[in-house]
Amino acid sequence: MLIGFVLLVSPCSHDACDAIPVSERVYSSKTECEQVKEAIQFRRPHAVLFCSEVYRSEN
Repeated sequence: MLIGFVLLVSPCSHDACDAIPVSERVYSSKTECEQVKEAIQFRRPHAVLFCSEVYRSEN
């Protein structure tokens, strides 16, 4: 079940490595996540940020 979106940063730029969360915050919509991403990109233009879906296990 989709619960929201999380903002991630890639410490290796565009190389293949695991992205890490910017914070523990889960955004309710992709639009909200993208707005936070854009605000951070304004201050850190070289950071590789992206929003990703977060799911909860249905076990």
